[in-house]
Amino acid sequence: MYLLSHARFIWRICFSSKLPLLLLCGASSIASGASFDCEGNRCGLKGDGSYPHLVLGTVKAVASDTDAGTVYRWAKDYGYWADIPEEQSEFINTIQMMSVEFPGKSGNEEITLLMSRTDYDAIVIKPGDLVRYTPHESDNPLPSYAQGVAQHFWSLFGCIAVLCREDDSKCTERYSAGVYRVADGIELNSHGDQSEELAKRIDPITYLPLQSRTY
Repeated sequence: MYLLSHARFIWRICFSSKLPLLLLCGASSIASGASFDCEGNRCGLKGDGSYPHLVLGTVKAVASDTDAGTVYRWAKDYGYWADIPEEQSEFINTIQMMSVEFPGKSGNEEITLLMSRTDYDAIVIKPGDLVRYTPHESDNPLPSYAQGVAQHFWSLFGCIAVLCREDDSKCTERYSAGVYRVADGIELNSHGDQSEELAKRIDPITYLPLQSRTY
């Protein structure tokens, strides 16, 4: 409840004035497999740039600097993040990665989310915490509070909110982990596709489940 009580103030920092949560800024993607697995799972990156969907999930792992360097080198080698400077140390000093887990069609999946190191240092996110991720509104200019962040990094981030801490099971039970469309909360698979088999929907403002049916 402590986290939720800080809602309206911190939500403006990242996405919208309507959200009641404690947030952090960050952003990108991942699929099933070991956390930050570049050799077997493309580091979990499903595309070039910010992951464009809303994600609710449990933090599986927080990346070390070594993990971040491995992902950076893989991404650069395979043509991702062309606008990011060819300076690994700057990337590591600017970005904090974490792997977030949620239920998928064939078992649990993980997504690697990228966030500002400064924001991460402001409040520690730990494995087991339930978090929410949304991408930045890319059509808008860089907000004044983010002027210290280069545009190329800002475009790679999204926003992460801590919904529930690991030891707060009553809080966690209120939410339904998964990937959802930002605009209306309709459930998607991790590739961003809607399926007849996916019948969940959440409120895109509160993130609480709505009536289950096919949309």
